[in-house]
Amino acid sequence: MSQHPDLSRPVAGAAANADLELIRAVAAKDRQAFKRLYDLYAPRIGRYLCKLLKHPDLVDEAVNDTLLAVWQNADRFDPAIASLSTWLFGIAHHKGLKTLRRTSHFGAEQTIDTLPQPLLDDAEEREDSPQAPVPHGPEHIVLGWELGGVLQWALEQLSPDHRSVIELTFGEELSYLEIAEIVGCPLNTVKTRMFHARKKLAQLLARRDYRVAATAND
Repeated sequence: MSQHPDLSRPVAGAAANADLELIRAVAAKDRQAFKRLYDLYAPRIGRYLCKLLKHPDLVDEAVNDTLLAVWQNADRFDPAIASLSTWLFGIAHHKGLKTLRRTSHFGAEQTIDTLPQPLLDDAEEREDSPQAPVPHGPEHIVLGWELGGVLQWALEQLSPDHRSVIELTFGEELSYLEIAEIVGCPLNTVKTRMFHARKKLAQLLARRDYRVAATAND
């Protein structure tokens, strides 16, 4: 039987080398390199911060704070400790939390009874639609930001710590180990936060007859 070469490692290595060259150029204050880094990562960082902050008016400021910190501290990046994307998301995460603390944009939590009727109607229409996918496990939590409605509302009720592990796992497809590096906590803490986040989501979604498994699959 013929063996096919595993090309994933060379590709991954090439990407890591390209990232390293890019961040080193940024550290040397190469503005064109910084623009390339911005174009590559600002959209992803913006999507993550939008979910973390829950207030679109705060996102641009937090993204700019993140990239300014990268510009100022690019020489501190150590590829032996983390990948470039993990390092960038770590900065974004802490800038996002700092923005939340500074602006006190936590707000009063809504209950299911205070949701606007159009939101409830939209959710019910999606539930009744034969084309609408039915969430049946924790992997489908990610549908919250794709479908909107009650699922999105449920995600927004989570604490920033719990919301971040959901967003980084399902939105950015990062491993628990990478998330631990980003948020600056032990691996077991990330797993605990995910457990409680799933449990909270299951409780919230059950009130609208959504079925989301509260137990981890790992």
